Amino acid sequence: MGAPLTKTVLAAAVEDALRSTEGLPMPERLARAKASVLAEPTVARATTPISRFRSETLQGVAGIGAAQLLNAFGVTKTLVIAAGWFGRSWNPDEVSTVLTTVVSLALAAWAWYGRETASRPLG
Repeated sequence: MGAPLTKTVLAAAVEDALRSTEGLPMPERLARAKASVLAEPTVARATTPISRFRSETLQGVAGIGAAQLLNAFGVTKTLVIAAGWFGRSWNPDEVSTVLTTVVSLALAAWAWYGRETASRPLG
């Protein structure tokens, strides 16, 4: 993923850009400084949009919704009933609720991880 964009990294990029454009007329100096800052690898990575499908936060939220829908339509109960064919005797309602809760908590952690490590805007 690379180094995160911090105030220190951004300040250093701006200082370098301003130093490299000294003596130029103001409009040209601003344009070159802006291009120089945006070309710095950490800044470029942080300002490059990513697709919504690559966002861990949206993946987690969509997965939680899917888990709840699967539970609502009885898919998780079907899996528990199918396990009964192999000698397991569990209560389908209880197991499906526990299974959905565990999956939802894991996906919530994935969404939180995505939010904490986000360094680029969604595109």
